[in-house]
Amino acid sequence: MKDRGTLLRKIGAASFGMTDIQLYLDTHPNDTKALALYDNYREKYVTLVGEFGRKYGPLTAINGDYGGRWQWVDDPWPWEYEANEGADKYVEL
Repeated sequence: MKDRGTLLRKIGAASFGMTDIQLYLDTHPNDTKALALYDNYREKYVTLVGEFGRKYGPLTAINGDYGGRWQWVDDPWPWEYEANEGADKYVEL
């Protein structure tokens, strides 16, 4: 289960990076370096969310490829920290 928690932390870090850079880009829309950095975080985020979905099921309901079954209700939920060992540790992206 440790890999699951690490993956969740990486997703959170990529999401935070995107949000932070988004705020900067709101006031500096022509900064090509910041835009490239945003794209880098976005690519990592999409990749990580896809990996999470393949290994553990969809991270959010919108990420599901359900194949005739609503997998969103499968345990554990992503926010159940005790079930996602390692989710409270720092990880490198």
